Amino acid sequence: MAFRTVEFESKKQLSAQKKSRGGSIVFDLFHTLVDPDELAPRDFQRTKKIAELFRLDAGSFDKYWNDLSSARNTSKSKKSINLIEDFVVKNTGRPPTKGDLLVADTILGRYHDRSLQDPKSDVVSALHNLKFKGLRLGVLCNTDERQVAMWFRSPLSGLFDAACFSFEIGYQTPAREAYSTVLEKLGVPANASIYVGDDGAVLKGAKDAGFAQVVFMEGFVSRDGTKTNDEIRNIETVADKTVQRISELEEMV
Repeated sequence: MAFRTVEFESKKQLSAQKKSRGGSIVFDLFHTLVDPDELAPRDFQRTKKIAELFRLDAGSFDKYWNDLSSARNTSKSKKSINLIEDFVVKNTGRPPTKGDLLVADTILGRYHDRSLQDPKSDVVSALHNLKFKGLRLGVLCNTDERQVAMWFRSPLSGLFDAACFSFEIGYQTPAREAYSTVLEKLGVPANASIYVGDDGAVLKGAKDAGFAQVVFMEGFVSRDGTKTNDEIRNIETVADKTVQRISELEEMV
């Protein structure tokens, strides 16, 4: 009986120690924790595939989609698939079939879905370890609703204390309001937090917002071709530290 009491007390002490450490880590999502581009064929372009499906001019649709990027990423007023439908009707004079819209939805999100549903085991393990150290974990991501449709089915979602997606909060990084929103949800000040991402402007925004450290997660972008060597070198000059794997963060906290 005494053994059980000691064991119970030691667990309480461990829990108290974990809580007392405090601090948080805020992560970008795509290309930092998971990478849809690593799963897609090298020549895969969503806008090109959708243009082919509906027999649209590829250049016109690509411009339309990119011009709407900020609106898609900061508003819930219209879903991505509805924006595609609007363009198809305007440019062909006829509404797309439900079947074609389902295919378009798959084109939009299939690799994002797969990356969220099956994240790399070393990423999941590292996040578990960081939580065990008593850190609060947050996600802050510029995204529309389609790209994160599988978030709540992802093994990652239960590991985070706060998840802030730009289309829900109305702000994109590097706007200061985006960082303050996730920090408020975590209940941790910026000077007790680390930001981890893969974009130079967003890392600079986190530094300007007062994060204690900003970390460049180079691993995915150095392999998937989304950034040139020059871009990677420029990002390294902004970051306080560069890592190849999320597990390297365990040595920093």
